[in-house]
Amino acid sequence: MNQQDMAADMDFSGFKRKIKSSYDLDLECYKRPQMERRLRANMDKCGAGSFMQYFTFMQRDEKLRDEFLDRLTINVSELFRNPDQFETLRNRVLPELLARASRASAWSGLSVWSAGCSHGAEPYSLAIILDEVAPGGRHSITATDIDEKMLARANAGIFAEPEMRGVTEARAAKYFTKTPQGYAANSSLKRWFKFKKHNLLESQYPCPDYFGEGGYDLILCRNVVIYFTDETKSALYRRFYDSLNPGGYLFVGGTERIKDSAEIGFDNQIPFFYRKPVKN
Repeated sequence: MNQQDMAADMDFSGFKRKIKSSYDLDLECYKRPQMERRLRANMDKCGAGSFMQYFTFMQRDEKLRDEFLDRLTINVSELFRNPDQFETLRNRVLPELLARASRASAWSGLSVWSAGCSHGAEPYSLAIILDEVAPGGRHSITATDIDEKMLARANAGIFAEPEMRGVTEARAAKYFTKTPQGYAANSSLKRWFKFKKHNLLESQYPCPDYFGEGGYDLILCRNVVIYFTDETKSALYRRFYDSLNPGGYLFVGGTERIKDSAEIGFDNQIPFFYRKPVKN
């Protein structure tokens, strides 16, 4: 390694330590080449000549800190992203989970965790489907993200026109009200939600849900882990497995696959849905 490479390594290592101590974010869990490429666009924009200088600029400028979080957490989504997968959720996965819940007790609602929910497109998509297939259920949806500004947006439940392109006219009319700010979700959807800050890499599992700590029937974690290292992904999926009730499902993104799913213990008979088996 030449002197220039050593200096670059020291610069990035110092930056990671500062981010960890200041924001409780562990960049060791992210693939370095991809993360560096994403962050350098921000650095060039603000004129930072090094990662450590970029950190100093972030400390002085809240907007730069927000842009850094956006780069890190990939806050881009829309309702019913990958519609075929949401149809599978509606027609195959949810009926199975609802039938199991009704056999287990008189309480017929599902406990769901939307992990890395960003501004709320995925949990609101789920809420629409739940209202269609089980409108009388006492469902709880815990939606979490590390970015507090995204959580505030999710809690407000307002979506721009491009984020609504996967929503049919009938659903838009039933579940949203058009306002000057965008499409605002109606109270019929928002009643099931609990929005919480949660760090997937550091925080407690299972994430405490609406009714206290317990297992989940369904966990959505989609298009969140793309820049995580393989080791971090495996550890994360194991923690999701432990957080599921027997028979529960983990729903992942359209470009994601759990390489060691069988070793962890998952069944994977439905693409993008990983099931925790029921013990006999």
